[in-house]
Amino acid sequence: MTLFNMAIKNVKRNFYNYFIYFTSMVFSILIYFTFTSIQYNQQILDLADEIGKVASGFKAASVVIAIFVAIFIWYSNSFFTRKRKKEIGLYSLMGVKKREIGRMLFYENIAMGALALLAGIFLGSLLSKVFIMLLLKLMGISIEVKFAIVPKAIINTCITFGILFLITSIHGYTIIYRFKLIDLFKAESTREKEPKASAILAILSMIFIIGGYKIYLDMFDERLNLGFGTRILLTLVLVVIGTYFFFSSFVVFVVKLRKKNKKHFYNGINMIGISQLSHRIKGNSRTLATIAVLSATTLTAMGVTASFAYDLKVNNKIKYPFSYVNDLTNKEVDKKIENIMAKYPKNKLLGSVDVNLLRFKGDLPNVFRNIQFAVDKDVNIDVISQSNFNETAKLRGLDYKFTLNNPNEIVLFDESHSNKIMDSYTGQTLKLKLPTGNKNFKIIDFKSYPLLSQYMSRITIVVQDNVYKEVFNNKNIHKVKAYMNANEEDSEQLTEELMNFADKSLKPLTKDPMMWHFSSYYIMYKSGLVTSGLLMFTAGFLGLVFLLATGSIIFFKQLSEANDDKERYSLLKKIGVNKKEIKNSISKQLLFVFLLPLILGIIHSLVAVSILGDALNLDLTIPLGISVGAYALIYMVYYLITVSSYNKTVNSKI
Repeated sequence: MTLFNMAIKNVKRNFYNYFIYFTSMVFSILIYFTFTSIQYNQQILDLADEIGKVASGFKAASVVIAIFVAIFIWYSNSFFTRKRKKEIGLYSLMGVKKREIGRMLFYENIAMGALALLAGIFLGSLLSKVFIMLLLKLMGISIEVKFAIVPKAIINTCITFGILFLITSIHGYTIIYRFKLIDLFKAESTREKEPKASAILAILSMIFIIGGYKIYLDMFDERLNLGFGTRILLTLVLVVIGTYFFFSSFVVFVVKLRKKNKKHFYNGINMIGISQLSHRIKGNSRTLATIAVLSATTLTAMGVTASFAYDLKVNNKIKYPFSYVNDLTNKEVDKKIENIMAKYPKNKLLGSVDVNLLRFKGDLPNVFRNIQFAVDKDVNIDVISQSNFNETAKLRGLDYKFTLNNPNEIVLFDESHSNKIMDSYTGQTLKLKLPTGNKNFKIIDFKSYPLLSQYMSRITIVVQDNVYKEVFNNKNIHKVKAYMNANEEDSEQLTEELMNFADKSLKPLTKDPMMWHFSSYYIMYKSGLVTSGLLMFTAGFLGLVFLLATGSIIFFKQLSEANDDKERYSLLKKIGVNKKEIKNSISKQLLFVFLLPLILGIIHSLVAVSILGDALNLDLTIPLGISVGAYALIYMVYYLITVSSYNKTVNSKI
């Protein structure tokens, strides 16, 4: 029998293992090729000229995917190689030279890699159009997507995975030289080195995790004199280390406590199941900790990015309540703008309001909880009369009424106020620097959103009409006009013409680059839609990659252990344990192994988004709930597949 015939028979005999390894390679190539196809697709490149975020976003994503799939394929190759060590030992025992065995493994891996490359690129070419359509749909872009084969993507994928397969093939070639014959035969019965359980590490695991949570949740506590970046880094280090200690030591002690429950421990085959579970947790502690950390990262990213889309319309309408706002210089400009609007009946003008603001310098009260933050002094403060405010509020649909009983009372609008790091302005004193001298006003209420549009007037105060008349000065007048139009989310042509007119005709409101002279709801809505769509697509796709990869890793680990456990379960069968009891024991053990990293990952992500939601002013409850539900559903499908495969393996000889 030739070496080639032996290899063919071995492939047929171990088709299941070959299929798992081959499928993992095809999946990795498919994902990477899809991203590079989108990155180099001409339609996307044309869009990137207008939307610069697309190209840069996919370049970053492709790098992350390349690194992750390289690790995943290396892990899959290691699992596959370990399964074949006994076979390699048999070849050597039969007298086949080491060089020939090495060449066979090298060529076999290269051949499988080439076939996987062809299959992955072929499937990726078919699916890339679907993913591009999905991306553009999420970004709110309506264009006809053409089917295209992208040569650059093919070359990029072939080079990336060609190098990776060459490295894994060389690694496979050296196996026969790196192990003794006896080691090859014992490979399948050799488990990973088990980390020793330590009472100190078990206690430290909880201290590190809870301590990391505490530092993160008290992000703005001035008692801890730590910067934002330092807190984030310290939290990550403590939680990651605590997670690894949690699986290597803390969980082991919890499992041991179950042994002290004699009634439960000696019931049926629980004694064997609990003992195996302790060994299983210890042997897989690093893998489980890694899965918990990756799950937390994935869920946090998916929840936050989904929230951008979920809250886009609500938040955008708060920040940009009017269809258009411009720095009105004269009635002629106003007339030209309205004439442009009249050309678009579907975006007809529903109403407008003249807003007359007085701009002065002033000092805001210090409401920062952390004394390290600077107090806003000598900042631009816009003053509006209460009657003019009522007109403005009516047009924007703002149902907010108040009464200014005294001349020194005001209501404040501050778009940069954050409840997480700042106290309330209510009851505080604001100093306004008037031409006649400084004057203090008492803030009776405030709103943490702009009165007009973001970056048009950061600080606005509402005063009594008679106070407004007292301080009125034509030199300080700042006239603004706000418009409300129909179908503002479908006003691309109108907005484009108005923006061109504004760029040519309107003078900047201020030299401050953060202040605008023309604001458009559609521009910001479209920009937010593009950003949230891109983030959702990228995070969702990467989340799916991480989920499938981590699920596959734990699947490979448990399947490897199933082969080791064949003889143990065979002995149980001989002493009277039936298949149903064995299946129940396996299901319980694997459920514990699968659920533990998932639950801890979910807890990590909940803590992470608790601060992110406040910082980004996003409602993360529903998006995170959907993300967790979808993630857990797919994850548990892996559990069911693993239980089924494990049972088939251990029962094959029973």
